[in-house]
Amino acid sequence: MLWCDAGRMAERRCMTPEQRAEQDLADHAAAARELTVAGAVGLALRDHRRRLGLSQRAYAAVRHRAPSLIARLETAAGRFRLDDVVEALAGTGFALAVVRLAETEGAVSSATIVDPMDWPLTELIARVRDGSRRFPAHHETRSVINPPAWWWHREFFVGKGPEPRWYAPRTASPQSTSGPSPDQDARDEAA
Repeated sequence: MLWCDAGRMAERRCMTPEQRAEQDLADHAAAARELTVAGAVGLALRDHRRRLGLSQRAYAAVRHRAPSLIARLETAAGRFRLDDVVEALAGTGFALAVVRLAETEGAVSSATIVDPMDWPLTELIARVRDGSRRFPAHHETRSVINPPAWWWHREFFVGKGPEPRWYAPRTASPQSTSGPSPDQDARDEAA
C-alpha cells in the first residue's frame, strides 16, 4: 500500500494510471455538463485563436477589435447581446444554432439542428397586414385564398385596407369545448 499526503493532488499521485484516466474522464464529463452557451462561445473563440497561433492582442488586431473585447468575449460572452456574439463568431468556423431536443423521459436527449426550412411558412413570412408583427403563436395561421367575412364588411366596402394574405382564426378555448357549465345549464332552463 502506498503512503499518500493529504489533499487532492496527493490523492492523484497515489492513483494508478488507469484510475487517473478514469478520474480525468469523470472530471471531463462533469465540466461538459456544467458548460453554458456563454462558456462554449468563449471556448470557440479560444480554439480559433489557438488554431491561428495568436496571442489575444494579436488576435484582436487581426479581428479589428479591442484586446479587452476579445478577453471579455472569451470569459463572459453571456454579458453581450446576441448579435454581438454572432458577429464575434463570424469567420471562426463556429456558429450559434437552435437545436430541437428529442422528447425522451429521464434519458439524455439527442439534439438536432433546426434548419430554417424546418419552420412553417406561416412562421417565417406571415405578418399582420402592416408587417409590424407576427400573428399570435397560440392561433393556427393560414394562407388566405378568399378573405375572411369580417374583411369584406369592415374594410373592403369602405376602402380601408389591402386584402389580407394571412388569417389566424380564433379557436374555441378548452373551457368552451368541454360543454356548457352547470351555471349555463341553469340559466338556459330558466329562460
